Amino acid sequence: MVEFYEMRDDENTPYRCEVELELIEEAPLEEKPWLLWFFVKSDEPFGSRFSAFREELIQTLDSSLKAQFAGALIKEGWIEFYFYASSPKRFENLTSEVLARHGNYPYERGSSKDAKWEMYLERLYPDGYAMLRIQNRRTIESLMEAGDDLSLKRPVEHYLFFQTKSAMERSVSFLAAHGFELKESLKDDESDYAYGAVLTKVDAIIPEEVEETTALIYDNSLQEHGHYEGWSTVLG
Repeated sequence: MVEFYEMRDDENTPYRCEVELELIEEAPLEEKPWLLWFFVKSDEPFGSRFSAFREELIQTLDSSLKAQFAGALIKEGWIEFYFYASSPKRFENLTSEVLARHGNYPYERGSSKDAKWEMYLERLYPDGYAMLRIQNRRTIESLMEAGDDLSLKRPVEHYLFFQTKSAMERSVSFLAAHGFELKESLKDDESDYAYGAVLTKVDAIIPEEVEETTALIYDNSLQEHGHYEGWSTVLG
């Protein structure tokens, strides 16, 4: 499944990262040690014309090279595509053929050995904060598809898990000062994170506010060596 998240680089320039999340379950693939990259310049990276080019590029490299699409970075008019393959042979010819059929965009391309899949694991795959943004967006999109009025305030539940009871209690105490109430405590002796807490707070589901709230909880759970599993709510 290809997901996306938005970030800013060290110079505060915004960019979008698209990544094949399910690859994390098997990365790195020993039989595909070559990183292939193909950078294309386009003013309309989400337009129908470029979307057709993108689809054919990924399909062609998959069918002809068995190249695995890992993800893409979209930044300042450039779309950087990354693939992993067993060999770079035919990569240049195949990409040139796809380009010729779609109008010859300005481009750069290359290949290098990346047996550890560092590009995928360190630059494309989301860190904890980016994964949080993905989860937030998924939940909000599901609410919107169901006709939710995001501006309506309603109880929102947050789920946290910790390795020790004292860590859970410290987190609950800290978040209580920010308006969260403990709804339920959980205990699972078979889990490494045996102590759970369900916290509630009445909020509207405004995306910017959701990001701020979940970042607060995530930061606190990290401090207590815990795990924040996200949130849920009823339709508003």
